[in-house]
Amino acid sequence: MSEREITLHISENGDDTNEGSLEGPLWSVAAALDKVRWKSCRAATFVIHGSITEIAAHSAMIDITGRGLPAISLRGESPESPGRLNAAGLNKRVIYVSDGNILYLENDIVLCGGLVRGSGGSGVTLENATLVMRGGEISGNDSGLGMGGGVYVGKDSEFVMEGGLIRGNTTLMHGGGVFPDEGGTFTMSGGTISGNTAHLCGGGVFVGIGSKFEMTGGCIDGNISGTENTMLLGGIPIPLGRGGGVYVSRGTSFRMEGGEIVNNRAIAVQMDDSSAGSGGGVFVEQGGIFYFEKGKIRKNGAINWGGGVYSEGSIASLQQDCVISNNVARLGGGGVQTAGERADFTMRGGFLLDNFTAGNGGGINIIARSSFTMEGGLIAYNDALKLGNALAIEGTALMRGGVVLSVVDERGGKNTGLAEGSGEGEPTDADTEAGAPDKAAKTVGIFISDAGKLTLRGGELEGRIIMEDKGRLEDLRETGPRETAQKVT
Repeated sequence: MSEREITLHISENGDDTNEGSLEGPLWSVAAALDKVRWKSCRAATFVIHGSITEIAAHSAMIDITGRGLPAISLRGESPESPGRLNAAGLNKRVIYVSDGNILYLENDIVLCGGLVRGSGGSGVTLENATLVMRGGEISGNDSGLGMGGGVYVGKDSEFVMEGGLIRGNTTLMHGGGVFPDEGGTFTMSGGTISGNTAHLCGGGVFVGIGSKFEMTGGCIDGNISGTENTMLLGGIPIPLGRGGGVYVSRGTSFRMEGGEIVNNRAIAVQMDDSSAGSGGGVFVEQGGIFYFEKGKIRKNGAINWGGGVYSEGSIASLQQDCVISNNVARLGGGGVQTAGERADFTMRGGFLLDNFTAGNGGGINIIARSSFTMEGGLIAYNDALKLGNALAIEGTALMRGGVVLSVVDERGGKNTGLAEGSGEGEPTDADTEAGAPDKAAKTVGIFISDAGKLTLRGGELEGRIIMEDKGRLEDLRETGPRETAQKVT
């Protein structure tokens, strides 16, 4: 075998004594790996015909480990006859890659049936390895108490997702779809992460401590974090359901420069004083950073706080090409909720539109000790059943520029209500389509609590400002009429 690239065929009807041609296919990927190890080829493509369930190797059904292997590509026969690597019944993950090896997933290949109970990555686990996903599917895998239902990205590893589909994977822990752990990197420029479930945090993606996630395209759609059953550890309730789409841990960063985070849900037992069931689209833990530079976060739902984004950490910036729209939170922060002394949200541009909460802060809910700075962009047509269609301020807010429109959009058909009978308290897609009930406070755009402070140095406001007796409003703009607030008790 002196070819620079080798193609081998593997079939459920093959035999490992064959050469691996189309007419004489092999039966196992293990045999194909043996044929290309220490050969003078830089790449090898394995074409999978039918459904393959082979005798499990040490760490997975298929181990791509050790030295002497070229870059391995897996693909199926055709869209009509996809190849399947199916680990059902083995109680093993599907593929384990380590020792600097590289795996490419191409079109028409499905990795399914992985099941592990105490470790992660039931579809694919990477340890000092690289996975490039250009097509295919990682679906129907279960990590039990392990991290990463679909893909686990370990130390010194990289997962590059350019296409394909990661769907229907589950874990009782974190990262239903993908879990980049310490020292791992996940880059997403295309493809879809959809319909995955994590009982704790990060239904689509959990960005672990010391890892990194960059998204320039693709879609994180319809994932769920949490459960409506209370889980106890030593008799203490565990916060569930944080980050339906993405969870960002402390000491990590998530940079979003394109793509969409849409239709994700964070669910939990409803608790007013807990972050459980929060961050339908994105949850940023204290010490984490979310750079939002381009893309859309829309139609996500949280049973408690922060329909689009919930942040205990830093939302570094919202830039010109960013949109947070049509998100729903039952308790507060339809679009964004900031909470905690290290939570800092800076809006330099972009749009916060048509978000809804049954509590305070239809656009943004700024909780005590957290801060919000607005330098540009537009906050408009958001709705809160209680107070602050645009902003509810219990922490501090500084406005240097931008526009805040406080009235509710009356054009109809917008995201402004929690649909009746939307199931077990969980917001559904119907929540983003229902109309809002009439209420007297439609033009109360900004609410300032006793602990809150709003400083105006620029920008434009439209709508009423009301504040509690100890709330503070400072209008330091050099031109234009001064804003005043109506006091409430």
